[in-house]
Amino acid sequence: MNLLLVRYCYGPDHVAGLLKFGDELQHSVWTLECPYLNNQPFISSIPDGQYGLIKFDSKQHPGCWVLTPVPNRTGILIHVGNEVEHTQGCILIGQTQKPGWVGNSRDALRQLNYYLDRAEQHTIQIGPGLGAIPPDAVQLPDAPPDSVQGGSHEGNGDGGVPPTG
Repeated sequence: MNLLLVRYCYGPDHVAGLLKFGDELQHSVWTLECPYLNNQPFISSIPDGQYGLIKFDSKQHPGCWVLTPVPNRTGILIHVGNEVEHTQGCILIGQTQKPGWVGNSRDALRQLNYYLDRAEQHTIQIGPGLGAIPPDAVQLPDAPPDSVQGGSHEGNGDGGVPPTG
């Protein structure tokens, strides 16, 4: 079966989407991922693209799905969770959502498993939709020379870059 993950929000602290599945993509659940940070393990969503999707079971994540192959990454799962802190670079699913959060996650996984044959490998296509602009597609204009501020020491007080996260 082919699945489609339509990412509609590429925010600074999360990526939100809608995972569509079923014979005619008539079923869907919400998704939540880390922001895109150059595909860094544990803190970034994965690049848009097409991936294989196979069953995955572990004590911590029973009845889940793993995406394969993902460039420079392993163990990218579709699993239960509610907040970006629960993702570690994976994809969370839920039946309800609000910015930065998905709910009824276990029910969403049961719904997904009901429609997907766990004995088969599936394909998932991930990309922008519904008016979303992926971060690498945004072209910011160059600032005029007189508006460039050099030597700013905002942040942690030592002239360095403030820590993130």
